[in-house]
Amino acid sequence: MKAKTGSTKTLINPEGEISISDAISKIIAPYRDMAQDYESFHKLVTIACAAWNATILPVEKRESMLADMRKLMPDQQSREDFTAIVKELMKRKNRLYPKVNRMIIQFKVTDRGNDFHIAIASTMENKGTAK
Repeated sequence: MKAKTGSTKTLINPEGEISISDAISKIIAPYRDMAQDYESFHKLVTIACAAWNATILPVEKRESMLADMRKLMPDQQSREDFTAIVKELMKRKNRLYPKVNRMIIQFKVTDRGNDFHIAIASTMENKGTAK
C-alpha cells in the first residue's frame, strides 16, 4: 500500500495480532442499535476509527485532530454530540485495547443486506510506543 510518505507494509490479520475490524465492532457495540441504515452505520464507524486513532496520538496532536473534525460539524449541537461520542469511544478503546497502537489507515463498510461488514487496514504494531 502506498502512502504519501512512501511505502507502508500492511498485512491482512497479521498472526498474533487482534483484528482491528473486530475491535471496532466491539467498541461501537453499545451504539450499534442506533445505526440501522448504511449511512448512519458508516458514520458510526467513521467516528469510531477517528476515536481509535486519536487515542494513539500524543495529546497535542489528538486535540488538534479532534478540533479539526469538530469544525466540519454543521452546528453547535452536532459538535457537542460528536465530542461526547468520541470521548466515550476513546474510553472504550483504552479500556478494551489499552496496549494496541496500530493506526487505522483505511476502512470500508459493506452492506450485506441483513448486516454490515467492516474491513479495516491498519499499520503494523509499534511495540515501542504502546500505552
